[in-house]
Parts: sequence; structure tokens; C-alpha cells
Amino acid sequence: MPEVEVNGTRLYYQQTGAGPDVVLLHAVTSNQAVWVFSGLVEALAPDFRVTTYDMRGHGASGRPATGYTSAVMADDFRHLHAALGLAPAVLIGHSFGGVVGMHTAALWPACVAGVVLSDSFFPGLKHVEPNFGKMSIWGDLRDTFKKVGVELGETVDFARLFRETASLTADRMKALEDIYGAFGRGWLRQLPKLAETTCGADVLSEAGLTADVLAGTDRPVVALYDEFSPFLATCRWLQHHLPRCTAEIIPAAKHLAMLDNTAGFTDAVKRHLNRLVDQT
Repeated sequence: MPEVEVNGTRLYYQQTGAGPDVVLLHAVTSNQAVWVFSGLVEALAPDFRVTTYDMRGHGASGRPATGYTSAVMADDFRHLHAALGLAPAVLIGHSFGGVVGMHTAALWPACVAGVVLSDSFFPGLKHVEPNFGKMSIWGDLRDTFKKVGVELGETVDFARLFRETASLTADRMKALEDIYGAFGRGWLRQLPKLAETTCGADVLSEAGLTADVLAGTDRPVVALYDEFSPFLATCRWLQHHLPRCTAEIIPAAKHLAMLDNTAGFTDAVKRHLNRLVDQT
């Protein structure tokens, strides 16, 4: 897998296909494998040049101790964009990947042709989502960890998740790996590595991406939010406050549409991508 060094951090990436540039941005604790596993890369490659990469601290990329805010990640992308010689790209970001995509559009709009969000929560809009800390996907995670005797707490706390995973005994880690299966195993094994960084706190930092900055973004945005998402208020806010925002609900999904409803998510992405490309 090829690599490029940006901001002193080694990032691993993959490219496939030919055509207008599309870049896929994974969520915090995830990596680029999620896009391959979901089949989205294969679905888009006939019509687009698709770039995926492991963001700092994730997958095979370097793991610096600090620098995990959306502002730093956006700067990482700016340098990656230049190093790979990409044209203005449509950024497709899941969860925190969407925050990075929007921050890039705000700070470095020349790199961005449009942004497709997949169920993203924005720290700068936390006033819109008062129940963010008790989102259902965190409850599912908490219940699973409780099966091996680990308490994660009632509200979202990435730093605690990383610390608790790092302190697991070999037997408890094996028990969790058996629960999560082959795909989840890779996700689980990278959590202890993030305990050595500021990632847990950084990803919940506004980092300059305020409500006003979001509302001032002039790039076209597609807000794909899941039917059972904890962030539907955010979806409505984006639709009402961004000048060029289109929203769509992905049925039968609650935060992982690319896996919960692969066909529906892929269809929506392809439709909106074709529309965005036609506009440029």
C-alpha cells in the first residue's frame, strides 16, 4: 500500500478507478478498510478515481501523540491532496470523517468540489443535539463491553474507551474479539493504540468549526442521515442553514449505513455524486 508523509505523519492510501476525484474519509476508530468491506470503492471505481486513506492514528498510518482535531485532519488532507495531484474532489465522510470533510471545505475550498456526509455529529452543533452523549450506538458498545466486565459509562467518552481497551487482559480481549468477529477484530485492536494519543478529547473539540463557519460553507453538501440516527436534528439544521445542502434519509440504519443498508447507501451516494459532478 503506497504512503505519503504530510505534517510529519505517514499516511497510507489506496487509489483505484478513473474519472472525477472522490475521496472517502472514515470515522474515528475506523480505517479505510470499511469502504472496501462495504463495497463502495468497487461500486464507484468504474466512474470515478477513488482515493481512500487511513487518517493519522488509524489503520496503518502513523500515530503521533497529538493533532486529532478536525482542523489538523483537514490540513492533513490538504497536503495529501497536493501530494497526490488530485483535482477538486468530492469528499465522502462517515461520522467524524464528515466533520473533517466540512472543515476542509471551510478552510481549503479549492480542494473540495462537494461534501457528502454520512451521519456526522459536529461538536460545533452540540447545542442542537443535547442527547449526543447518550446516543444508542454508545449504548450498544457499553452493553457489549459489560459482557466482559468492563464499564464504559453512560455517556460517550472516547478517551475512556481507549484506556479501558488498553487495560484489557488477553482473555477479555479475546472474548470481545469473538463477539465482534473478523471485521470488528481489526477495529478493536487499534483502540489501545489511540490511548497513547490525545485523539479521544480532540475529536470532540469544536476546533474552529463553529455553527457560523458551517453555515458559511459555499460548497454543495449532501447530508445523508440514517433513519434511526441520533443526529437527525443536525441533519435538519444543516438543511436549513447551509446555502447548498440536500438531505436524504437512509432507511433501516442507525449510524453505519454503509453496513446496515449497503444497497440503499451506495445507491444514494452514486445518485448524489453524479449530480454533484454534473454541477462542476
